[in-house]
Amino acid sequence: MLYELFVEVTRNDVVESRHFGAAAVCDFKGNIIESWGDIEQLVFPRSALKPFLAIQLVESGACEKFELNDAELSLACSSHQGEPIHQDLVKSWLSRLDLTEEHLACGPVLPEHTESAHQLLASGQQGCRIHHNCSGKHTGFLTTALHLNLTLDNYHLFDHPLQQLSLEILSDLADIDLKQYPIGTDGCGLPAPTMPLKQLAHAMARFANPEKLSDFRAQAIYRLHKAMTSEPLYIAGSGTMVSELNEVTKGYVLAKTGAEGIVTAAIPERGLGIALKIADGSSRARTVALMSILEYLDALSADEKLKLQTHITPILLNSRGLAVGEIRPAQSWFS
Repeated sequence: MLYELFVEVTRNDVVESRHFGAAAVCDFKGNIIESWGDIEQLVFPRSALKPFLAIQLVESGACEKFELNDAELSLACSSHQGEPIHQDLVKSWLSRLDLTEEHLACGPVLPEHTESAHQLLASGQQGCRIHHNCSGKHTGFLTTALHLNLTLDNYHLFDHPLQQLSLEILSDLADIDLKQYPIGTDGCGLPAPTMPLKQLAHAMARFANPEKLSDFRAQAIYRLHKAMTSEPLYIAGSGTMVSELNEVTKGYVLAKTGAEGIVTAAIPERGLGIALKIADGSSRARTVALMSILEYLDALSADEKLKLQTHITPILLNSRGLAVGEIRPAQSWFS
């Protein structure tokens, strides 16, 4: 079966909608520990790849040369909401590089953070490239390009040396040659590789425990672990599952979302990687599904589950603020 029933959406305890998906749990040696649905299918990991793409920022020496801090490294791994803290950090980082937002290849957008977007429009301003959820990743690429004396022109295109290096690093983590699979274009203009879902889980497991990688690469990954753990708010934003999960577990779980229903998680202490795809691309379903897998793996303490309850079983509110239903794991799952 291509997909299994993962999540139900209820209204007055009657199931109104259902979300199907596939998922894999892999260890850093490449063994599939658990799986649901077809994990051989090709997926676009999209933004779930950002922590992997940030490896070159550290490996190249650019992180050390430009004295990047944990917040900036976390931002390089991020799909941020465009809150003021994200905007300010991108601006200051670009300024240190003597660059402007015009150097960013991502397009201008409004912040995904609703309050920030409203404040921006109320002040008569429009969206810009710094607000883009990928602006931290793009600033990271520009930083690496400057350090390696590579042209900044078209740094986002497939043939640029930075993107070729990215594919090499991604192939190393996934333990496959990604150039053998289709490659599309992401929402921010960068190449968007595909890979089997199980290889995405394998890559996340090797990110969790990079023992099978070179020592040089492993040290870069551990540096990113530190940044994602110490500055979780910069990797997504206030109220998000990713930031709150990373913060509450103190880095025991390091999660990252991707567009169209993708979510991944690393459990460094256990050397496990999780990759999950919701068939209809729903973001509301991927959060609940990931939390269910983490509970199944006994990766969350009772106190952590209490703090993360709004993500484990989100309550649906109507426009009057009344609870009318919930998003919950399918009752048939794990049975």
